[in-house]
Amino acid sequence: MRKLETGRGSQAEALNAGWARAIGQENLRHAKPVELKDGILIVHVDSSSWIHKLSMEKAKILVKMKNEAGEDVIKDIKLRIGEL
Repeated sequence: MRKLETGRGSQAEALNAGWARAIGQENLRHAKPVELKDGILIVHVDSSSWIHKLSMEKAKILVKMKNEAGEDVIKDIKLRIGEL
């Protein structure tokens, strides 16, 4: 997470680890968290089909991420096509 790494490496590492557990290791090559801003976790994905797949699982993933990071840390997840 480029924006998290500056000064908050441990938070970025924790979120990356939580993300891996939330979506599964086999899916990490298709989706990567890149920014946490005002409680919104921005995730880059490599295709529109992965946006669709993760959108269908978003509620479940959000619950897992809230359990990992805390209810007040992550309030929502936004999926965007972008560089991984």
